[in-house]
Amino acid sequence: MDHIFQDSKLCIEYFKKRNLHKSHVIDVLVEFIFLYDFQNILKGFLKEDVVRRDTIGVVFSSEFDKDDEEYFGENKVLFYYGTDEDGEDIVTHEELYKYVKAACEFYIERHPEQSADTENLLLQIKAKYQES
Repeated sequence: MDHIFQDSKLCIEYFKKRNLHKSHVIDVLVEFIFLYDFQNILKGFLKEDVVRRDTIGVVFSSEFDKDDEEYFGENKVLFYYGTDEDGEDIVTHEELYKYVKAACEFYIERHPEQSADTENLLLQIKAKYQES
């Protein structure tokens, strides 16, 4: 368990060195890297259908109509970590790509055997979210 804790701290620092500081986005992505099938998570970003649990998840603004009370803006993504609204960060699609790119780079450093698949998925994510 100490190994995951240390690696998680390194990953958080990896984001911060890239000027990415939204803590809940980082917390969610770090957990995705270490505790989930990261390749499937990336595929979920392409389908706008990423893991959601009671205490962790990703919500796309496209899931709501502009008139919905829950609507939080066009081309935005909400990351939540925890059970209250203080545990939320919202990013634009442009910001989303920057965070996912950093997560992929860190993941590839730890799993070089997955680099081709990860880079391919990242290119698809870049194309999808730069069109928005």
